[in-house]
Amino acid sequence: MPLRPPLIEDAKVLARYPFLPQSAENTRTILSDNGISMEDLLSAAWLSDIRRKGDMRVKESVLHDDGIEQRSGDLSTELGRMSESLSFLYAMMVACATFDERVTARWAEGESTRADKLLGSDVQIFEKVATTYLSNIQSEIKNGETIYSIPLTDFIELSPRISGDYWRLPNRPMSDGWVEMGPSNSENSQQRLARLIKERIREDLRKRCDERMEKIDEEFAERLSEPVGAVLTILQSRSTLDFEAGEATRSDWPPCMEIAIKELSMGENVNHSGRVFLAAISAALGIEQEQCASFFQGAPDYNPETTRYQIGHVYDREYTPAGCSRLKMDGRCPVSPGDDPI
Repeated sequence: MPLRPPLIEDAKVLARYPFLPQSAENTRTILSDNGISMEDLLSAAWLSDIRRKGDMRVKESVLHDDGIEQRSGDLSTELGRMSESLSFLYAMMVACATFDERVTARWAEGESTRADKLLGSDVQIFEKVATTYLSNIQSEIKNGETIYSIPLTDFIELSPRISGDYWRLPNRPMSDGWVEMGPSNSENSQQRLARLIKERIREDLRKRCDERMEKIDEEFAERLSEPVGAVLTILQSRSTLDFEAGEATRSDWPPCMEIAIKELSMGENVNHSGRVFLAAISAALGIEQEQCASFFQGAPDYNPETTRYQIGHVYDREYTPAGCSRLKMDGRCPVSPGDDPI
């Protein structure tokens, strides 16, 4: 991410996108101007609606694969802006107070998915948000439509996390180190680029959660025990991964398979290569298709019908699992030099 993000002063924009680095100072100003302490945010009766909204931000991210709803209050009013900014802050505190990476991963996914949808249609502020998370962007008009391009370094870093042929570098037009983000799948160039920016937003939120969890003590976490307990109960009800294979069978699973399953169960967005490998290695090990499909249930973009179709395709075609060299090239090898590969 750029060390110095562009200046954004519009209070409505900072409230609509409370995850922005530029929004942190705005949130502190809201707290200060309204005399709100952390104690107030946790327990003051007049802030109960904000806490309720923050709770829903976390719960929706755990429950739903399509992210948090885009609805916002009336951002033209001070109360509406305060509600949006502080509910985000409260949601982050609840997610972090669970000390559960599955929750923080799904919350970051939910917020970044919401951001993706908003940015895809927000023409006025899009370029400033884009240059907050990317080293640079270019735009040109082609056939009456704005087409964005981004530096090769940004594309190489972020695109492997997204499945689909569109995101493979050989399929993207490139010129002088710039990768063109053309329209595709009924989405325009801005929406395609918003999808890429989502990955950087999610990464940033995960990092901020990790940092915040290190600072939360037991006393503070105890103050949030009720909303935390509710979120963990929802997570438990959703966690239906049931590895029916015996321990003897699981002991034979290679670490590249184990890490893919672990990442998916934590809500990580495993890239296309990792997903194809997991399906192919499952078939090679004789794991039933339904069992293989259960591995993907924690994926942020999980769709039962699509998953069953794609797994069936891999099983029917008898794909050969990728070898070590290919997995390393695709960023799917978890073994470091000197480690035992088994």
